[in-house]
Amino acid sequence: MSKIKEANLVRFTERDGVWCADVEVKTEGISGTLIAEFSATKGSEFEMSHVYRKDASREIDWYENNLHEAYKDISEELFGKKSRESKRGEREEFKEGILAFGSIREELKEHFQLSRTASLFHTEDVEDQTYLH
Repeated sequence: MSKIKEANLVRFTERDGVWCADVEVKTEGISGTLIAEFSATKGSEFEMSHVYRKDASREIDWYENNLHEAYKDISEELFGKKSRESKRGEREEFKEGILAFGSIREELKEHFQLSRTASLFHTEDVEDQTYLH
């Protein structure tokens, strides 16, 4: 997989009831910007759920439009299907490259820990909650 040139945490959001973090990524060998979606798992680890190609343009994306696909999921294109193990190593290498860039891992840990602590339910099992798709 390509070397990570830049990675920046863009936002934390909830998708389908799961707390996620979006990280903008620029790599060698892949033109444009990618968005890697991370969720937290038990034990302060992270799962990279999807990778999107960002093709947003302020000129045409300032409103909801159907002129093009501004965020296209390219996870299978980059790493193959999850059920196949052939590119599993590349997926893990890419994920670890993003997490190791700057303070990305620390920022994700901090945010997901705070979201667990601030759980609406404040139950004893709050540490056992996972955030997977």
